[in-house]
Amino acid sequence: NGILSGISVEVVSRLDPQRRRRVPLGWAWADVEQDNSDYKVVNALRPDDGRMWALDGHRQPGDRVAMFLAEEPFGYDGGSTVVVTLNFHSPYPQHSLGHLRLHLGSVDQAGLDRLPVARSNWYIAGPFTPGTAQQSYDTAFGPEEGPLDFRKAYRGQSWRYAPLVLEGQNVTLAEGIGAEYIAREFFSPSPRTIELSLGSDDGIQVYLDGVLVHENRIDRGAAPDQDRISLRIPAGRSTYVTKIVNTGGPAAMYYRQDAADGVLARDTVAWVLPEPARARLDERARIAWRTGHSPQWLELNAAIESTTAEMEAYEATLPSTMVMQERAGVRPTFVMMRGLYDTPDPARPVRRAVPAVLGSLEVEGDPSRIDLARWLVGEQNPLTARVHANRTWLMFFGRGLCETVEDFGFQGAWPSHPALLDWLACRFRDDGWNVRALVRTIVTSSTYRQGSDGVSGRDLELYAGFPRQRLSAEQIRDQALHVSGLLVEQYGGPSVKPYQPEGLWREVAMPQSNTRIFERDQGDALWRRSLYTYWKRAAPPPSMLMLDAPTREYCATRRLTTNTPLQALVLWNDVQFVEAARATAARVIAETPGPERLGDLYRRCTGSLPSRAIAATMERTLETFLERYRDDTEAARALVSMGESEPPADVAVDELAAWTMLASAVMSSDAAIVKD
Repeated sequence: NGILSGISVEVVSRLDPQRRRRVPLGWAWADVEQDNSDYKVVNALRPDDGRMWALDGHRQPGDRVAMFLAEEPFGYDGGSTVVVTLNFHSPYPQHSLGHLRLHLGSVDQAGLDRLPVARSNWYIAGPFTPGTAQQSYDTAFGPEEGPLDFRKAYRGQSWRYAPLVLEGQNVTLAEGIGAEYIAREFFSPSPRTIELSLGSDDGIQVYLDGVLVHENRIDRGAAPDQDRISLRIPAGRSTYVTKIVNTGGPAAMYYRQDAADGVLARDTVAWVLPEPARARLDERARIAWRTGHSPQWLELNAAIESTTAEMEAYEATLPSTMVMQERAGVRPTFVMMRGLYDTPDPARPVRRAVPAVLGSLEVEGDPSRIDLARWLVGEQNPLTARVHANRTWLMFFGRGLCETVEDFGFQGAWPSHPALLDWLACRFRDDGWNVRALVRTIVTSSTYRQGSDGVSGRDLELYAGFPRQRLSAEQIRDQALHVSGLLVEQYGGPSVKPYQPEGLWREVAMPQSNTRIFERDQGDALWRRSLYTYWKRAAPPPSMLMLDAPTREYCATRRLTTNTPLQALVLWNDVQFVEAARATAARVIAETPGPERLGDLYRRCTGSLPSRAIAATMERTLETFLERYRDDTEAARALVSMGESEPPADVAVDELAAWTMLASAVMSSDAAIVKD
């Protein structure tokens, strides 16, 4: 970082060291120029006037490249020594130019003609107010005389940096009758003509190196292209001065320099540099060339930017989640003192590894989390596939091949059929961890499909019989939604908040909690799978909790199944289940002829047809509810209006209420919520 306040070049003859001369520099270019003040690289061409080139190292890291052009070739016969002096200045002691690399080279006339004209920043002097508009035109106040001299005053005015003078924009100047001077310097690699578009409020006079080259005495408001001039500039430095004469009211100017054919754009100048410096800037140069010469690239780039903006807008709508990242270094880890969980034993360091009995992590260096993840599902790990296959077996047979599904360690039970467990695990792993294929293998096996008639003893206990298993909380709710036709089969998305008692969260939440108030969702969110239900750790969905779902305050490797009166109250009275029963009743009434409705209702809820005794009980129950709700229409209407889904308008309220109660009874019966 820092500031280069000047550069000077001296050439010395090797044959005669007394022969030496200063080499004048007439052009400069840099890939970085600090833009928060007057810090252009051409300032370094004049080390005697206080202007400087700033490297902007505190905002842009990396190297800097600058190119300087001598006004004429230099050197002595017999060889020369070139002395380059850099004047470095910074108010901060920690700044320095760092390591320097110098290249000398030459360029022919065609190359000079392709280099762009370098320009200084704008400077302003004035306003000068002699009294009348005519006097403002005719009086030479001094700033038009030639090279910019920042140490000289003209009638009490001097040149000052003008950051608000911008190319291609109307620039407001001082109001009132008078004259104001706006100037800059050109540094041209070769003699050439530049095209300028000018505007003024009011009149304008243009000077090049002290010579008047254009004048227009007129009253007008500033606008682009009011005056167009061709300006012939010499090689090296020249001074451009615009004198704006205001005849009254507001004042302004406009300036634009048109791009010249065959001249390199600023960033493409990097292609002139020697290879080590050019490589770092090559991509910027390519983009600059395509911008100026490839309409197709501009069109494609605009399409990419539009698509990128759409992607960013979409990504902004996605919820974010915390992720884990590896530490830069591995934290030292030690075996803890026995009985002292917070006191490590410095004499017993340990490194990242897996239990030796299960193999090793064969990686170079310290293993990371991704190495552990790959090992978990790799062929070297014997546990992952076996544990999952055993849990899947438990789901269908009520008992795992290894009874202690939560413990495959030394204190766990030995598998009843080790070879079968190994075969299922290997097939599961080799099928690409396909859970559906594993389930299909089990349920289509002769073991699962066989009957238990004639089987007794150990075989019946292990795999020939089927123990009673009540469905899990999630299965019971999802089954009710599926049977009723309310289930929304949508994959993924944010968590949802279905029905639950009002005020429940307020009872357990801290006053400052951001989940103190439960805001129930609307529409389809009420009927998503239980997988997507929002869980508040201290207050889980109460219907799930009543049906033995864990609270998620601790890890539950196996759920315990209970049978309590509260479970019956949930299945009979919870809004979710009452609404599902009403929707199921409506489906049966709409889709099934009258005589077949009882059997169809039972089959939808249980998967089998009712026995004669059950069918007779259902018929008597239905008649009882029909009589009740014919006499109490208000109660019937209150029942069928529970939930957000709309009841059918073409079914009598008393009939729908009676069938709702019957559907509720069947859906909450053992035949529906227990598999055996």
